[in-house]
Amino acid sequence: MKRLAALLALTACANAPAQTAQSCVTPAEAEALVLFVAPELIRQAGTRCASALPPTALLRRTGGPFLSRYEAETDAAWPQAKAALSRLTAPQAIQLLDSAFAAPIVASLIAPMVVGNIDAADCPRIERAANLVQALPPRNVAGLIVLFAQVDADRANPQMRLPLCRQAARN
Repeated sequence: MKRLAALLALTACANAPAQTAQSCVTPAEAEALVLFVAPELIRQAGTRCASALPPTALLRRTGGPFLSRYEAETDAAWPQAKAALSRLTAPQAIQLLDSAFAAPIVASLIAPMVVGNIDAADCPRIERAANLVQALPPRNVAGLIVLFAQVDADRANPQMRLPLCRQAARN
């Protein structure tokens, strides 16, 4: 349990404003990270939005083709997602990422940091977005999210705080 807490703390303490070669991720790594955490993000967003969405909402479904398509991407995404996390964590955490226990818990540790910012008033819009992208391949959705993060990163006051490498963000 102490290792899990340490991994969470090290991941959460990524230093996004000081973008050095080791504290930023490439677009490909960012897309892999999005793909890797997507199933858990979807599940937790559904839980977070339970009071604001009907039981039949796409986000509230705990199974089915939408969620299954994202779950099918996690194993293939893990190596690049792990590379991204290695860049964002302290050197001491890299060894923890090589543990057999890391992959199963990483998404469950990252998702609350993202989903915790969801207001109930935003849930209908998030549900609409999920419905709009459900026909797209998960990799395309991850690519769109990273594209929006790249645009956001170029703003004076970025909101997404995904630490994309500057030179890569302009490609």
